[in-house]
Amino acid sequence: MATPGDKAWYQSWFDTPWYHVLYKHRDFKEAESFIDNICQYLGLAANSVVLDLACGKGRHAIYLARKGFRVVGLDLSARNIAEATQHANDRLSFHIHDMRRLWKPAYFDVAFNLFTSFGYFEDKTDDEAVFQSVAAGLKPGGLFVFDYLHATHVQETHVPRESQFHEGIQFSISRHLSDAWIIKQIEFETGGQAYCFYEKVRNFSPEELATMLQRCGFEIIRSFGNYRLDPLSADSPRCIYVARRL
Repeated sequence: MATPGDKAWYQSWFDTPWYHVLYKHRDFKEAESFIDNICQYLGLAANSVVLDLACGKGRHAIYLARKGFRVVGLDLSARNIAEATQHANDRLSFHIHDMRRLWKPAYFDVAFNLFTSFGYFEDKTDDEAVFQSVAAGLKPGGLFVFDYLHATHVQETHVPRESQFHEGIQFSISRHLSDAWIIKQIEFETGGQAYCFYEKVRNFSPEELATMLQRCGFEIIRSFGNYRLDPLSADSPRCIYVARRL
């Protein structure tokens, strides 16, 4: 069975075509509705400079650009950036970049990190480095919209095993929870070859995330619990913070 080898899981799995086969069912209408809601809440100026950090194939960045913003999408996956760049124009660009590193200092009016594109690293100081790079990349007073899973909701809705069938491939998925990690293992066979990948993110509580944001130079100005922007609560499915760079 082929496995990621020496690469970190996010370097291997996100850069495969099968990642996008498995998640092709993601709700683009919901994503666009969330962008509409949050942009209305933020009251962004029409020419705002926006960062989509860990942008994937650019579904959020492309929509933000259509709304009139100047958008930069950053992602570590060369495959994702190559595909996203097909949509690039004078208001929208994509670049291969490690989120732990500063891209440009004091450049952005607002930064987005969406759909649990965080918490990947073995060393928690790397997670803090992400927040520090975002803070350094924002103009003073710039805003950061951070969207992460809600640990309590994950625990309460935990499905240990399931199977999904997409584009002729049967994906067997198992999930494991611990105090430190939320792990999803994905096994499948295609082209006569068996594969095994996994996703692994930190089991951060909302309180831990808030503390980290504050430690990295942010003031949290609002919290939401879902993409409709209902208030964050103990049973919310998401943990969404709007924070201001101090």
